Amino acid sequence: MMASASAEQAPDLLRFTNGDQLRGGFIGLKEGPQVAWRNEDLAAPADFKTERIRQIVFRGGRPLKPLVSLSHLGLVNGDRFPGTVTAMDADTITLETPYAGVLRIPRDQVSMLAANPLGGRIFYQGPFAEDDWRMAHPSFPDGLGEAAEDDEEKDEDAAEKPGQWLFSGSAWYWQHKRGGTALIRDSGMPERSILRFEVAWKTRLNLAIAFHADFKRPKEEEKEEGKEQVRRHFNPMDASGMTRMFGNSHVLQLYSNYLTLFRTTVDEDGKPGFEREHRNSSTLRLGDSGLARVELRSNRRSGEISLFVNDEFVTQWNGMELRDGAPDADENKAPFEGKGSGFGFLVQGDESPARISDIVVTEWNGMPDSARSLQVDDKDIVLMTNGTDRYAGRVGALDADGRIQFEGRHGRFHFPLEDVAEIRFARNNLAKPVDPPKGNLVVRFGPIGSVSGQGIAGDADSVELLSPAAGRIKVATESSTLIEFNSTNLVIDDWNTDF
Repeated sequence: MMASASAEQAPDLLRFTNGDQLRGGFIGLKEGPQVAWRNEDLAAPADFKTERIRQIVFRGGRPLKPLVSLSHLGLVNGDRFPGTVTAMDADTITLETPYAGVLRIPRDQVSMLAANPLGGRIFYQGPFAEDDWRMAHPSFPDGLGEAAEDDEEKDEDAAEKPGQWLFSGSAWYWQHKRGGTALIRDSGMPERSILRFEVAWKTRLNLAIAFHADFKRPKEEEKEEGKEQVRRHFNPMDASGMTRMFGNSHVLQLYSNYLTLFRTTVDEDGKPGFEREHRNSSTLRLGDSGLARVELRSNRRSGEISLFVNDEFVTQWNGMELRDGAPDADENKAPFEGKGSGFGFLVQGDESPARISDIVVTEWNGMPDSARSLQVDDKDIVLMTNGTDRYAGRVGALDADGRIQFEGRHGRFHFPLEDVAEIRFARNNLAKPVDPPKGNLVVRFGPIGSVSGQGIAGDADSVELLSPAAGRIKVATESSTLIEFNSTNLVIDDWNTDF
């Protein structure tokens, strides 16, 4: 978790709908509605109409007091209320939260109860700061500083110069005309891990995700003493060049309408290699512009890999497939080529702007699917934390001993809430979602969660709003990363060209 001291050092950021931004400090919400803001260049605090504000980013996107648990409720309107369920009956679910106290939410507003989601400890959440990441380009193996020096050379072709990712508002943006520069974290993935992030794109999706990468350099790229580094041209659409970028790794390529998984290798002699996996014909339907939540579950030991998009199962690879499906394959040979704990993102196509945000890396409990992939109209679906057991039936109340009462086809059961990963409630029992009214705001938390509603009042420490599900609540901002005022579901309208 991030230290609170570093969170206090970063100023808040006010981002306007026209692309302007102003650093300073959030003072509160006022009637209008307006945001009260302080800035060292202003003689007195200033008020800004919320209709002109896109979002407020607190402390560089770092929560002052990160939530210690991923437990949350998913509502029919898309909100995710972090907290611990302490009571439940036929009408109401009671949630204890560190940011708004005890909340009582009508049960028909709750589509999902995630008591123990994802399966383990948080290894990374962000992006909250630029220095958590680095950029790499195979044509500049000694770093992009080499590229900066070449910018001054008149004989250098500008089209060959690598672009750079831009950090703003707790997200990384790629807006260069050509792909080719990777955004990398050198560590953060345990052996059994879940990598989850949101990607937004315009024009087309052309994204490569490397995971469990060790970034080992092929021998041909090592710089020999007394010799100048030989620059090699890198085509981001050429999968063979990925080895020079990620070393030993698995790389998933996501396009708007299909996906491909391949492995990159650097052997003991430093020879690079790459190979496509057998299962590479899976299709996607993501459109030319859009927003998606991507989740990769991987186990370096067994070779299992599962992909989810927007909580829906897409495809999976198992250890045998990663050994090329050979029935006589050496069972002692690790089928997973990823040997490191790093991961990274690379936009491959030209004219393909992308945004990466809401990145979370946790341990994985081995669960191969999600309850949403099994959700039905007339039955509740319960998934257990052991990753294998799941039940369809009717979820009742939470008893005094913290056990979920459940009635299924084969009898009645009591499940300790600590053994439940996720519950998806039957669609027929849920209220119909309604469009949010004009002026709705969204408070987002770190590492997970969001609460929306009409802003009523607020100060530097809290925001009071009227939630369609929880009523009038007072939300402390210490666990918040940002407040959105005028975000849109149309990604192409939601980006600024300047940061």
